[in-house]
Amino acid sequence: MHHVSFLRRASLLLLLLVFPVHTCEVRAQAPAKAPAKSCLWKVTSKENAIYLLGSVHILKADAYPLSKAIESAFTGSKKLVLEVSLDAMNSPSAQQLILTKSLLPEGKTLKEALSPETFRLVQQRAESLGLPMTALQRMKPWFLSLSLTVMKMQQLGYDAKFGVDKHFFDRATKETKEVLSLETPDFQINLLDSLPAKTQEASLLQTLRELDQFESEFDQIIRAWVLGNEKKLEESLLESFKEYPDVYEKLINERNRNWLPKIEAFLKDGNHVLIIVGAAHLVGRDGVIELLKQKGYAVEQL
Repeated sequence: MHHVSFLRRASLLLLLLVFPVHTCEVRAQAPAKAPAKSCLWKVTSKENAIYLLGSVHILKADAYPLSKAIESAFTGSKKLVLEVSLDAMNSPSAQQLILTKSLLPEGKTLKEALSPETFRLVQQRAESLGLPMTALQRMKPWFLSLSLTVMKMQQLGYDAKFGVDKHFFDRATKETKEVLSLETPDFQINLLDSLPAKTQEASLLQTLRELDQFESEFDQIIRAWVLGNEKKLEESLLESFKEYPDVYEKLINERNRNWLPKIEAFLKDGNHVLIIVGAAHLVGRDGVIELLKQKGYAVEQL
């Protein structure tokens, strides 16, 4: 899996493996035979055992059924824990916050917020997609980047309703399992909005230039996810953050540390729990799996 800069892949990461932005989904083609491993780990303490599943927030219907190990982990768990409550994320208050945070201040336009080169590319891409500039001119760069990625994925036939989080949330709701969350919608929305302006524009610029390459990049990441190939996921997702350590710290590392005491509490709870977070949070030396190993818990990839 070749190395790609963080900026080139920023929108893909946010949609796929970092935040459950519930707006689109990606294809995970099943291998010829069931893989030996999946992106699922069992963590055991003296009191309890829990499961951590690395999520792809966007998938197609043909990604299902998932591995027997994942299905068993869900069936045997009393509770489901997600990054954020899907009900809360879709609530009127969260949608209003997204609207507020995604727009530039009153009286300011995208043309003023971007360099002439980036704005020219926005115009070109909007024209090719049949989008009126009037619909885009108030969007902040981070939101426009995500919106363009969503539109591209929708053109390729992807649908958010098949994301791993949504899939198990719907099943848990139907089976009346308790559903909990690690973060609030407000936290996630504000975190995205807090990215530096230069980083937002650089990400948008790369999105505009390389939008047509997203499908092949999805395929590489999803293949590694289906096979539970931790090394490939780490190489593809985390190596590229080295150029932007401050972004890595804010989007990945800091959140991993914040989740750790909450995950440890579940390890003492006595009830089996399935915790689903973006796969980028589980791999690498700063990932949740490694943090749990350092704490002395027994960890097994299933």
